[in-house]
Amino acid sequence: MIQLFMSRSGSSVIVPLRFPASQSAIAEVSCQLDEASREGKTQIVEIKSVIANLPSYLSGLDPDSRTQLAQLNQLSSIIAKMDSRERNIYEGALDGNSINDLNDMIRVAEQVSDYILIPNVNSDVTLGRYVAVAGQIQGDPRFPEAAWPYLDFAKIGAEYYAEHGGAYTYAGYVLRKQNDELIREKKSKIQLDLTSSQAQTSVCLPATKEELERIKRTLGVDCFAEAVITEVSFPVPYMDEHIPTTGVCVEDANELAWAIEGMQFEDKDLKKYLSVLSAEQPETFQEALYYAMNLDDYEHFSDDLEAYGKTVLRRIGADDELIDTIDGYMDFEKLGEDAMVDDGVRRTEFGLIRRCSSPFSEKTHGLEMGGLS
Repeated sequence: MIQLFMSRSGSSVIVPLRFPASQSAIAEVSCQLDEASREGKTQIVEIKSVIANLPSYLSGLDPDSRTQLAQLNQLSSIIAKMDSRERNIYEGALDGNSINDLNDMIRVAEQVSDYILIPNVNSDVTLGRYVAVAGQIQGDPRFPEAAWPYLDFAKIGAEYYAEHGGAYTYAGYVLRKQNDELIREKKSKIQLDLTSSQAQTSVCLPATKEELERIKRTLGVDCFAEAVITEVSFPVPYMDEHIPTTGVCVEDANELAWAIEGMQFEDKDLKKYLSVLSAEQPETFQEALYYAMNLDDYEHFSDDLEAYGKTVLRRIGADDELIDTIDGYMDFEKLGEDAMVDDGVRRTEFGLIRRCSSPFSEKTHGLEMGGLS
């Protein structure tokens, strides 16, 4: 993730060292440098990194400092765990902060989740256009549509940048979440990146019909089929793992976003949906939408055999008074375990799920019922 190329003054031998590095690897490089020249100071000839701008921040690194090498190892380990999106964010976060030493670089790396990336926004003009579009999407009255032909997008973007900070990168605009009032990463939103032959933009869903029409005009298309969806971002962790983007279209994504927004008001519904996705394993986006629209066909439970046994009794008419009366005289856990098998209950990482209309078969998509006890 970070590679140093070092030499000793008075020697032409260059020795590479890749971080994260073990202590034995660091010691081996030190020995190679000593063999080349025991006199003089160790110099860094070149620095390479998957973070494009990081070498410039490491230009003052002292390779003879054990403390700094340890810090560099720590930073490299953090970067190694980042995905490509997080690395893009880290690049912008570095430029958007005051970086004085390795401690600052480590601090920012550990806070990558505090930043957002607005894809394809890398100039005042594109930021201004995005702010104008986002303002329309979110009902901001400052940019009435009739005024768009006369808007100075470069000025709008420059003023927004001056007020909110952040940094432009090749991948897009990076800024802190708490510094953002208009372009914010809403947990209840699905974000689509769209590209047409005339423009590119992002849309946060759900959106009204009028808002979608504005996006079409921004893209210069009559229907969304004339644009290409280049990226889909989901609002809840794990959704990207369970919702395929095969065949996704703006209209279906908007319908799913409205459904998810409704789930956000009741956390249990959101966990139920994740459990359904995990059990059903949809192969297309349309299947994932179908399950969201048919959540009433499922029951969701915590991973508790006793609680499930009591639920079974309630289902056949027992009230809480009766259940309290027989408590201590009945093995609710055994009842729950046996009933789960009969009901075709699936165990998922988000809890237990039961399909009401037609119970899951003994094996569904490779998920086995075993292991409940």
